Amino acid sequence: MTRLRLRLRRGRPALTLRRGRPALTLRRGKQLICALALLTALAAVDVAAQGPAAAPARKPAGPVLRTAEGKPNLQGHFQTDAGGANWGLEFHAAVFGLPPGRGVIVDPPDKKLPLQPWAEQERQNRRLPERGYDDPTAHCFVAAGAPRSFYVPSPLQIVQTPTHIVFLYERMSWRIVPLDNRKHLPDSVRLWQGDSVGHWDGDTLVVETTNFNGKNWLNEVGDIVSHAEQVVERFTALDADTINYRATVTDPVVYTRPWTIEMPLERQQGEILEVACHEDNQDLQHLKDIRDAFRAKEKGNGAQPEQGR
Repeated sequence: MTRLRLRLRRGRPALTLRRGRPALTLRRGKQLICALALLTALAAVDVAAQGPAAAPARKPAGPVLRTAEGKPNLQGHFQTDAGGANWGLEFHAAVFGLPPGRGVIVDPPDKKLPLQPWAEQERQNRRLPERGYDDPTAHCFVAAGAPRSFYVPSPLQIVQTPTHIVFLYERMSWRIVPLDNRKHLPDSVRLWQGDSVGHWDGDTLVVETTNFNGKNWLNEVGDIVSHAEQVVERFTALDADTINYRATVTDPVVYTRPWTIEMPLERQQGEILEVACHEDNQDLQHLKDIRDAFRAKEKGNGAQPEQGR
């Protein structure tokens, strides 16, 4: 089955049609405008009419599948209906270079991230073109972390056993989650994906993740987490083909209170692809060029580049 993949990074959009390997890429000049127009049009169909935090309704697909142990069977291939979350968790209209988003925050009630003042300032700074190079996912060598791994525009596979849940993400990363509610790693151990431990709460899988290194971005517009981030994810099967994904993030360094996002995972036919990120990554050099040009301009003006740029 052919999958249309739209990849967008600050300063350089690209349209790629894949059947296992790259087939078509549009870049620069008039082609850049065409890619942006198509990206915005397709994204608008998905999110513009939905309104804040309103995922589209889906016809039930039959009763929840069960394992031999009686637990919900979450195994399979899924695509998240993320509503543009990879370009902003809050509701946002389309702007040049970025598609719209319906908003996936369900708490606080105003559906806004409860950022501390310094964090809001940093978020605005990360949205500048010269900061695109700082997003770790642009470099291919790191995982997107939690909860971002579930709303980057790529599918995932869930493998389930009585003792473990494994999340395999198409963007070459994975999480192995033991279900014995064991203790977390020592606080001195810090990881890109954090340390995940799970358990069943009735028919809901609960995964608690700590020990992050604080280097991840929550999306391409720079929503923030720190080393103090803790995430509680809840996976609840709604029917045979739909899992409700709900994640609560607590990070007292960045936020004034915990906040929660919610979105459906929808079962897909087929399988995840082998994404050769490094071999197909033409974005990174472009993002570096933008950053270096900005630094050279600031140096020429006698200005000192701000930290992180």
